[in-house]
Amino acid sequence: MTVYSSDGDNNNDYVYEVLQVEYKNMASCYDSFWKSYTDGTLERPLNEVLKQIDIQDVSRLSLLDVACGTGSFLRRLLDILCNRFASIDDEDTLQLQLTGIEPSKEMLEQAHKKFEKEEESTPTTIILKQSPAEQLPIDDESQDMVVSTNAFHFFRDKSKSLQEMKRVLKQNGTIIITDWCNDYWIVKLYHILERMRWNWRFKDAYPGPVSSFELIDHFKSVGFCDIEHSMYRVRVISIFFWGMQTIKATKSDLSMWECEVCNMVSFEEYDDALAHEKECTGR
Repeated sequence: MTVYSSDGDNNNDYVYEVLQVEYKNMASCYDSFWKSYTDGTLERPLNEVLKQIDIQDVSRLSLLDVACGTGSFLRRLLDILCNRFASIDDEDTLQLQLTGIEPSKEMLEQAHKKFEKEEESTPTTIILKQSPAEQLPIDDESQDMVVSTNAFHFFRDKSKSLQEMKRVLKQNGTIIITDWCNDYWIVKLYHILERMRWNWRFKDAYPGPVSSFELIDHFKSVGFCDIEHSMYRVRVISIFFWGMQTIKATKSDLSMWECEVCNMVSFEEYDDALAHEKECTGR
């Protein structure tokens, strides 16, 4: 295994300066303090990624985790895939490039520790970079999959962050975002309390979670296709349940879209293509 670490392209946006302060002292105990929450909320996105890997049946995979925190998602995914391919011949082993982007330097340091003791023979490259979601230091169309878990509510400019994720995705690549769902009253209440806490310390610094409608609308406005969305609750502590949502979509070049009936192509918006198809086919 090869592990790379980089400061990336830092952003001086006020919100991310606040995140640096918020997580500077929390980073070292984050995994132990939030273990129950992490265990409950990472299961769904991990399963979605594994399903997608099975569907694509690829021998090489590049995956980007945006706002990777302490690297828990990447670590768990790597462990699952290593166990899955442990008994397979080397030439058939999945070649992985896992990249984590995180604005907090201290959280990224904890992520780096999770991969320090890997065997050099492991056919995986880990890249960890410090940067916000709105400014990904990643090449265009270089990633097969992009994921983000428990972080979207912190993104200052949610549309720009999605545009960045779309930019780095390959054509027909998959994006999977899991985050708090503001449709649930418990999330609404916690959001109010967090906003009061943050704004007392740092004026107007807490962006906040979005509803299911808002999240889907963000994805549509950016131009993602084949959108699948689900809302659900996860048990995080005893009888305490937290409201979550997972959304999966595809990056597709609509200029290549073709109506099966009239062969019309080149729609600027995904909704336009859907509307035309329904009208043309009478469905």
